[in-house]
Parts: sequence; C-alpha cells; structure tokens
Amino acid sequence: MNELTYLTATEMGTWIRERKISAEEATRQAFQRITSLNPELNAIVAHDEKAAMEAAKLADKEIQEGTYRGPLHGVPITIKDSFSTTGLATTSGFTRLKGYIPPRDAAVVNRLKQAGAVLLGKTNVPPLLMDMQTDNDIYGRTNNPWDLARTPGGSSGGSAAAVAAGLSYLDIGSDIGGSLRVPAHYCGVFSLKPTEGAVPATGHMPGFEGTADYASSRHLACYGPVARSIEDLAAAFSIISGSNSNSGLPHGPQPLPPSSMEQPLHIRWMEELPGYPTSRAIREQLRQFVKKLEQRGMRVEQVTAPPLDVRKAWETWGKIIDAELNSTTPALIRGLTHLMTLRLSREIPSASMLVPLTFKNYMRVLTIREQLIRSFEQFMTDCDLFLCPVSCTTSFPHMAKTKMVGYQPIYKQPLFVDETPQNYWIATTFYTSLFNVTGSPVVTMPIGFDEQGLPIGIQCVGKRWRDRDLLKGASTLYSICPEWLAPAFS
Repeated sequence: MNELTYLTATEMGTWIRERKISAEEATRQAFQRITSLNPELNAIVAHDEKAAMEAAKLADKEIQEGTYRGPLHGVPITIKDSFSTTGLATTSGFTRLKGYIPPRDAAVVNRLKQAGAVLLGKTNVPPLLMDMQTDNDIYGRTNNPWDLARTPGGSSGGSAAAVAAGLSYLDIGSDIGGSLRVPAHYCGVFSLKPTEGAVPATGHMPGFEGTADYASSRHLACYGPVARSIEDLAAAFSIISGSNSNSGLPHGPQPLPPSSMEQPLHIRWMEELPGYPTSRAIREQLRQFVKKLEQRGMRVEQVTAPPLDVRKAWETWGKIIDAELNSTTPALIRGLTHLMTLRLSREIPSASMLVPLTFKNYMRVLTIREQLIRSFEQFMTDCDLFLCPVSCTTSFPHMAKTKMVGYQPIYKQPLFVDETPQNYWIATTFYTSLFNVTGSPVVTMPIGFDEQGLPIGIQCVGKRWRDRDLLKGASTLYSICPEWLAPAFS
C-alpha cells in the first residue's frame, strides 16, 4: 500500500499506462487512505467518490482502447478549494459561499480533466485565501502531517498537506504572496509558482459574479502545481500553462521552450535579507546544500546585497493588492483606514495602502513595479538560478488570530525566529512576496530538516518566461538531495 501511496504522479501515470495497476484501483486506494487519515489532517474538504470512480473507469477504458492522454492519465489528483469545479462545492473558505457549486470548471481543472487526470476532491484554504494558516468556519483547521499541532501554511495549506500525506498525487494551488511556496516549505513537498500570466486565472475564486463589472486581482497572482517531485511539476505545468482558450483571449506570452543551459550552472544565493534573519537551521541547511553544489562543480556565488530594493518591492506589493482588492471601498473609509494603519505600514511595508487611489497613482505604482522587474532581471542576466529561503522559520504551532479587520486576520503575538520575536507577516511572507512583484517563476523544493524534524525548503528562482529552464535546472540541483521522505504521520 505504501509503495503505491508514495509513487510520484508521473510514476503512477506510468504504472497505469503499463497496466501494473488500473486507474480504478488507484482511485479506490486513494479514497481508502482519505477515509483513514483525512479526519485528523482535514486537508480534503469536499469530494465526490462516485464521480471520481466513474472518471477512473473511463480512463482505464480509454487505455484499453489505445487512447493515452499523457503522463497524468488516470492519476488521482486534488484541486485547491478556490478553483471552480462542476459538481463540487467551491467556497474559497468564505462562509457566504458555503455549498456554492459553480456552473463550469476553471481553465486549469478543465485542462487536467482533458489530460485524463481523476479529480478526487478539493483541498482546504483560509477565508478568501487571506492567511498563511489554513482554517475557516466552513471546514475547520488543516493540520501539518509532520506535526498535527502545527500549521501546513496557507493559503494552499490543504494542497501541501494532502500531497505530503499521500492523500493525493498532485494538487493545483494559487500564490499571490507565498501561498504555494510557504505550504510546500512547511510540509516538505515541491511547488511551482510559474511566471505571472503563464497559467490562466479563469475560474479562480468564482461565486462573486455580479458584485462588480470588472475583475480584481489583475497582478501578482499565479497558479501552479504542488507535488512530490520536480518531474511532476513539469508534467502538470505542461498541461495547465498557455493561452486562455476558455475566453478566447491570450492570458500572456507562451512560456519559452527549454534552452541549452550552460554547464556548469551559475548559481547565486543569499541566506537571509539584512534585518530579516532566518532560523539557524534554515541557514545551515542552505549552506550545506550550496556546499554540495560546489563539490559537484557548479559555479556558486553568495550575494549579501539584495538583488532589488526590497522595501520598495514590499511597498509596491501592498499598494497593488490594496488598489485592486479594495477599489470599491469608499474614499472616506480608505482615508481613515490609512491613518489608522500608518504605524503598521512603517513596520510592515507590504501593508502599505495606495492613498489616494487615483488612476495616476495606480499607474505610478505599476511603473515602479516594472522598474523592480527590470532590476531583478538584470541581476539574473549572467546567472541561471537564484537560491534563497522561503520564510524565516519552519512550520510553527497553530496560532489564533488576535482579531479580524474586514476579511484580513490580525496577529499581534510574534513568531519566534530562534530566540528573536518577529512579526507574523514578516516571518511568513517577506521572502516570497518579492517574487510576486517581479513575476518570476519559482520552484520550492525540500532540502533537509530542522532539529525538530520539520522540513526545510528553499526557493529556486528563474528568469521570467523561462519556467522550463527553471524546472530543468532545479531538477539538476535536487539530484544531490537525499531521497524524498514521507511524514511519520502517514
């Protein structure tokens, strides 16, 4: 059973294609595992076993008839509960959407089904995806399979927990500030945040139709896979990326084909940002990893100065988020909120608001973002990959909110980076949100553990639109790591 449970998605796809196991058997065993382990984990929050079994039987029938749809044909997968799915509730963790069933599949869901994947169910999220822990009033809290008393992260916390615990072979999540990368780091799995625009957003966070005659969240957000291998990330990306055929409109340039990356790889790395330390265990694991790269003959260069103006990047992230998600808030309320949060924004620049919210100011902040993108791309011109931490700590014990301001959770108690108290949002998102501003593709991969046995991941950052080069390079780097380990919980 464990042999089947921890096959990678592409390995399971090969087994199904070669008829070592049927898609029906694989799906049935996945549901048996969900029944056994999910009550403690609470990673999968909605499923339709009958529909999944029918899809698995169809996948087997097609293979018997000589039709093979690709590496995920017949493979049981899950989807984050923010992507629309016909026949399955899609709530985004928001109580007003409890029981909401969308009329159509999201673009990425449709593509995965067309590729023969079998949808097991939906994975848990925080309300409106606005937290780095996964807990909501509809489904409750998701636990980390490495330690149930700790968080799997957010907002793709259910995604990472399900994949790490062997409840799913692959999941698709979203990321506007670290929501793919932080859970992958906390749960010891892999994720890909593609170049912004490489994967269509159609069908993400449905159920708000009619509340505005335009789409918010135009920038920063990305959509990508969570998996147990880089090969799985590449297989999923090849399926879900590309122009948005659902709307007939191009969503962005096509990701470029792999280039012939020079060998040895030229890698730059940074163990922490000045003023925002990471834990000793994270620094030590990153140093050991880099040393192994040097021993393999790779050209490794440590940098101490950040590759872009980080404070300006965090402020830009906050202002874009504020402008796009809060554009319908009355000006008076925005002004009062700005005055009340001035002190907070000085401590946490990503909490900055765009005040006054005018077209001129909005265009100005987008121009600043373009300058930051150029700055980072210039830094990447003569190197292949940039390595840095995902966040300041490993997974932390579940933490209660101090209060809610609108839909935004507030945490006044600190997280501890070793013995040093650090603000919750700084400790969780400051290393990840930088690359939402640059729009860069990022692979998160596990490289070791801390002294408590909790996973440690790193961000492996590539050049914009060079997602396939990034995946190829990350695979080369990961080949020096020990074999992937499953959590003891499972």
